[in-house]
Amino acid sequence: MTTETSLGQPLTDMIEGLQIGSYEWRPLVDQLRWSPDLLKIYGLTTAPTTEQEFTARLHPADRTRVEGETSALLGSDARNYSHAFRILRPDGSERMILDRAVIERDAQGQVLVVRGVNVDVTEDVQFVHSLEDRLRASEGRYRKLFNALDEGFCIVEVLLAGPEGKVDYRVVEANPAFYAKTGFPPGILGAWLREAAPGLEDHWFDTYGRVARTGTPVRFADASKLLGRWFDVYAFPIDEPGEHRVAILFNDITERKLHEDQTKALVDEINHRSKNMLGVIQAIARQTALAGPEEFLERFGQRVWALAASNDLLTRNGWDAVSLDELLRSQLTPFADQIGNRILLDGPDMSLNPTATRAVGMAVHELATNAAKYGALKDDAGTIRISWSAEPNAMPGFRMSWVEVGGPAVTQPLRTGFGSKVTRQMVEAGTRGVVTIDFAPGGLTWHLAAPLDQMT
Repeated sequence: MTTETSLGQPLTDMIEGLQIGSYEWRPLVDQLRWSPDLLKIYGLTTAPTTEQEFTARLHPADRTRVEGETSALLGSDARNYSHAFRILRPDGSERMILDRAVIERDAQGQVLVVRGVNVDVTEDVQFVHSLEDRLRASEGRYRKLFNALDEGFCIVEVLLAGPEGKVDYRVVEANPAFYAKTGFPPGILGAWLREAAPGLEDHWFDTYGRVARTGTPVRFADASKLLGRWFDVYAFPIDEPGEHRVAILFNDITERKLHEDQTKALVDEINHRSKNMLGVIQAIARQTALAGPEEFLERFGQRVWALAASNDLLTRNGWDAVSLDELLRSQLTPFADQIGNRILLDGPDMSLNPTATRAVGMAVHELATNAAKYGALKDDAGTIRISWSAEPNAMPGFRMSWVEVGGPAVTQPLRTGFGSKVTRQMVEAGTRGVVTIDFAPGGLTWHLAAPLDQMT
């Protein structure tokens, strides 16, 4: 007996603490009976005896709904039900009630009696609402941070065995910077990339597939030819391993890589120029000697000094944006006395941006060096015409040509070296343009066609 009492009393206290009350309703005679505990929940001293008296205790905003649910219940064959509603106590306080009941019916299905309990769940609902509010606030902070990130961020779902057994993935969430830095349209969201971006390189699929499969994060930098950009990427798994979701934080480092490549090319060009310096000076000496021995020392010294000054301009100033005419004259300084005579400049007044300045400047220097060693400037018979045009409404909007005539016969080089890299590859990379070179016997022709917005 002692054990039963010691066990039973805490259970009774717990039930009372739960604020549970019972009721019995006989619809055919509209008779309603409540337990004393139910009276406490509703804050009443006298229990309602009819359904109409009960519904008067409901919150006005819930009354019509509860009456409709009750009517539907009586017309159904349900054996139990559960619903929730708000009540108003006499003191004006509002409580949330969970109502659960079992239904006894006669052979014809009419409801004889409904026996149920009401549980006051107000505190529970308030707690849930508080959690929801905090979750919404947390989600709002996350979303604000998510959208404010300068770095691109996305979450991808990886399919390890996609079409033809290949890894595939799709973006399931992305911030605004993702679209800005990749160039993908918003419609890419949710689409499988092998179909939506068929030109995307395999290494992206392989890398994210490896992260999803092994659960090991990875940091790397790589390029996408399809997107025309370089990216610094950190990819790491999220959620459970079987879900194969990978988060990707990345930045567009195209400009940095271009600058690094240009810096390396600049250093290589300086080294290359130093190796070619003796040949250039010998060519200058040969041309200067044509003026006669009495002028040789003075003119030779001037040309060598001009060559040194041009080289110093390249390394010291980094070729800030300058007019194209000024750039050409700077690079042609060793042959300044030939400008307007054997070297003709023809084009509108325009300035180049730093990237285009570096690319075109080095190409012109290389072309001039080769012309002095092998082409139109090797003797006193050849000429060079350098022309350019800028047409904002044309595609491409910028064109530039270097045309040599009258020099020694030109032959196609047996191999391509650093000079070819400077005059073609670096120019195309720095201007997003296309370079064509023709080694016609009558004279070399070099032509650049590029978007005008990449030049100015």
